[in-house]
Amino acid sequence: MDRIFELGRLLDTYGALLTDRQRSVVEQYANENCSLAEIAEREGISRQAVRDLLMRAEGALHGYESALHISEKQTQQRAILMAMARRFHDVELRPSDRDAFDGYLLTLNEIWED
Repeated sequence: MDRIFELGRLLDTYGALLTDRQRSVVEQYANENCSLAEIAEREGISRQAVRDLLMRAEGALHGYESALHISEKQTQQRAILMAMARRFHDVELRPSDRDAFDGYLLTLNEIWED
């Protein structure tokens, strides 16, 4: 998996556990595609300090995932949800059942988006 994509995914799951500065640096790096030099200028610190913050934050995020596996489980659950949606898309259901099923899928998707 692409390192930056994975970093963003872990940030979404565990970002609240990082310090404010770590979270800011990771957000800029993973979500805004900023270079270390750009982040350093924005934060008023050296490029090396940005790199150190980024490495510590990335280590912490991977540590949380290794212990808890929340992000991995979310990915698996989303895949199952999408497979269910594809599987039942063409199934004949009464209109009220179709509306209920679609409502459940919508609710689950909204939960995952929060």
